[in-house]
Amino acid sequence: MRRTATTLFLTRAVPYPSMKHTYYIRQSYLFCLYRNYMYDFQQYLAGRNVLEAGPNKGMLFEKYYPLTKKYTLLEPNEHFEKNYIKLQQRHPNLHYEIGTFETFEPAERFDTIVMMAVIAHIRSKPDEIFAKINDMLNPQGFLIIETNNTKRNLRVMALCEENYELVEAKTSYNGIIKWLKIDYRDVMVYRKP
Repeated sequence: MRRTATTLFLTRAVPYPSMKHTYYIRQSYLFCLYRNYMYDFQQYLAGRNVLEAGPNKGMLFEKYYPLTKKYTLLEPNEHFEKNYIKLQQRHPNLHYEIGTFETFEPAERFDTIVMMAVIAHIRSKPDEIFAKINDMLNPQGFLIIETNNTKRNLRVMALCEENYELVEAKTSYNGIIKWLKIDYRDVMVYRKP
């Protein structure tokens, strides 16, 4: 195979051929800017105590950090800690914890929980995932959640549907991202009674 600049880039950017291309697109700064442009979640985040589980580099909702009372990032990958330290310099209300959703034991409850493409990575049963969300979320609190359509993930979404009020559903991808058929998921916003 002739190695061109494109093949060299792809072999370095995508070292594991079994991984979906969406994984790499989701981590990009431009993709985060695009998602921020498409969504307006200010009403669910402003003035609230927020937990974002699995924030990756922490850029997806950065524009909302200054508007929140407190914004906590929960990420199992310690390699992102350097990003969070830089973000904290710009946003004093930003806190982070390196750890898994399964072992996270917060000292407080949250007004809003954000889980964007995270449920698939949690190694618990659907009812355990929902119970943990429910325990951490204040009454009248919001859950902003997106996941792919696997049987286990859909069970978590069904539990949300059964127990919470669906406030809003937004298409995850519009424009060129939708045209490229990168993903077909929606972002759901639920309110706990």
